Amino acid sequence: MRKSIFLLWMLFAYCISACDKAPANYYETSNAKDASAPQSEATPPPPPPGEAQKTNVEPNFKLKLIKTGTLKFETSNLKSTYQRICQAADATTGYLSNEFTENEYDRIVQSITIRVPSRNFDQLVSSISKGVEHFDTKTIQATDVTEEFVDAEARLKTKKQVEQRYQDLLKRANKISEILEIEKQIGDLRAEIESIEGRLRFLSNRVDYSTLDIRFYQKMAEQKVVSENRLLKALRNGWVGLADFFIGLVSIWPFMIFLGVVGYFVWRRWPRK
Repeated sequence: MRKSIFLLWMLFAYCISACDKAPANYYETSNAKDASAPQSEATPPPPPPGEAQKTNVEPNFKLKLIKTGTLKFETSNLKSTYQRICQAADATTGYLSNEFTENEYDRIVQSITIRVPSRNFDQLVSSISKGVEHFDTKTIQATDVTEEFVDAEARLKTKKQVEQRYQDLLKRANKISEILEIEKQIGDLRAEIESIEGRLRFLSNRVDYSTLDIRFYQKMAEQKVVSENRLLKALRNGWVGLADFFIGLVSIWPFMIFLGVVGYFVWRRWPRK
């Protein structure tokens, strides 16, 4: 009987010890697995297709160039050169914005200003340059106004947004003082907007149409100067001098009368021998 009780106690103690050791082994095994497993950080979801390219690409702006040029050369025939320049302007869809002719000492000079679409500017210069042996002046210049253009457009957009906000405030304003103040701000903004829009229109016109100033001349043969008859020239000069003398006397007639009266009294009172 005692031997059976002893065996039961031994079996009970073994079960208790087995239960105590099992959780410890389980937790140790779990911790070991966690320690040995690689630690991975959470990665964000991939961006939509094309998003990465958009963030790395800077906005592209079309260059805004103002092209101008100046040509000066001698020609043997003003009329034919003028016709050739007009034909070149028509072929490149350009137009004459200004022209004038002047006579100098030994030449006749004709100046023409042509406005031409920028895409045809080089073609126009090339057409006019054909047949010209020597240029006194030939300058071609391109001014980049892209930065000014983009800056003006950005300021215009911002001011229009502010103007719209003031318009919204004006609809909700109740006091006369608030309405007057908002309208003043809108008026100032409208003046600035119109100024920027005017500048943009000017830049756009200068960018879309290039300007070419052309000055060509034809030298004239030296003419002999015919000398005048010296006697006739002397008579003419003498007549002019006499006329000037009488004009001078007429201009001082009060003094002549005064001196005459004084001389008369002096002559009457002068003692005679």
